[in-house]
Amino acid sequence: MENSQENTTFILADVKVFDFLKEKAGDRKTKTEAYWDLLDRSMAGFVSPFVRKVERKLLPNQCHVTISDLAEFWHWHRATVRTFLDALESFGLLERTKLNKSVIITMTVQSGKNAIAGTEQEEPDFATRIGSILSEWVIGKKTSEDAGHSCGQALCQALAAIAGKDNSQASGNGTDTVSAEVVRQEEKLRETILECIANAALQRVLRKSRFDNSSQLSQFFTLDLGGEWGAFIETAKELAELVFNPETSGAGVDMDRNKELLKSFRIPFLSLAAKAQTLSD
Repeated sequence: MENSQENTTFILADVKVFDFLKEKAGDRKTKTEAYWDLLDRSMAGFVSPFVRKVERKLLPNQCHVTISDLAEFWHWHRATVRTFLDALESFGLLERTKLNKSVIITMTVQSGKNAIAGTEQEEPDFATRIGSILSEWVIGKKTSEDAGHSCGQALCQALAAIAGKDNSQASGNGTDTVSAEVVRQEEKLRETILECIANAALQRVLRKSRFDNSSQLSQFFTLDLGGEWGAFIETAKELAELVFNPETSGAGVDMDRNKELLKSFRIPFLSLAAKAQTLSD
């Protein structure tokens, strides 16, 4: 029992098992009942009445809910619901896509015939999970250490599933060596995490600009560009190049006057980008 936390073990159980484990006394749901409720909602493709006007097509094993919706049904505080969902996500039992005032929950379920396979098709799901972990770091809800631990945990879980499937196939072939495919998948998963971290780092730094004044660029769009969207798109492209490469030669703009003007728009430009990012959080 002392070493029970050291090994990753996958347990397959029918949804009926969780129905059996539910406690019938009282209105407040237990953690087991809350988890079963999430399974039930995801299997049914449940959409909360509060978000039915939002055009979102759900995939299998997904439900679209609000924190308040779950809190009311489970008789929990909203903060308790968020903490519970954080814990389930850290265990790899669900994934969240956070929207404005709602969340799409994808339950991690298996048919009993397959585990999480390290295939090209499923890599975006792993990237989405890592992105969700890092989103908490971007907004300051997780420390770098905590986010790193969660990323490492997600990698270990994915590798354990890949290795388990590979070992099963190897046993059938009379071999017990780690295949080149497992090594390749491990390299790709690590690369995916690095890519997500780099993207999250940019988002976190950009987030600092959300309270800066962007009115100067708005006035430039109206007065100097005459409200021409195409012209502003070209200007935005030049500004983005200037942000990422301050030594850019400024192709397509006058090197003297226009480049200095663009430099003066750097802070308003980052402010607009940061505010757009906040809207999608």
